[in-house]
Amino acid sequence: MELYFAYGSNLWTGQMRERCPSTKVESLATLKRHRLWFPLRSKRWGAGVASIRPDPMGLVEGALYSISWDDLQVMDVFEGVPIGMYRREEIEVVAGDETRRAWTYIGRVEEGAPFPTSEAYIGTILRGAREHGLSADWIRFLQDFPVQQA
Repeated sequence: MELYFAYGSNLWTGQMRERCPSTKVESLATLKRHRLWFPLRSKRWGAGVASIRPDPMGLVEGALYSISWDDLQVMDVFEGVPIGMYRREEIEVVAGDETRRAWTYIGRVEEGAPFPTSEAYIGTILRGAREHGLSADWIRFLQDFPVQQA
């Protein structure tokens, strides 16, 4: 099984299990020295979608899942790896009192970034954040992202 760190819409376990039936929640995790932002636009969501980028003072909260290698390959397609929307990269996250290596996805940066997100997209991230019991500060942080006006 492979470890996968989710911080965006895949934070919601319902979406993960639909895409990757082997999904098992391992633990909460944090990615140090990075921050969340919305550097690319998605046709599916109709607005900006999440990625991470280095920030010496940053911290990204998320969930650590175990999934099969085959499901990780399926996730590559959902994340647009073949068309260059995201790339899969191995990172180190902190889960409890240990550092673990996990895969995650990092989005390309489109001209004009960052972009406002949609109510539906940020709502999916918030659904996952609440489901996993991420910190109240993180949930407030997510709620404060600019949302695209209709």
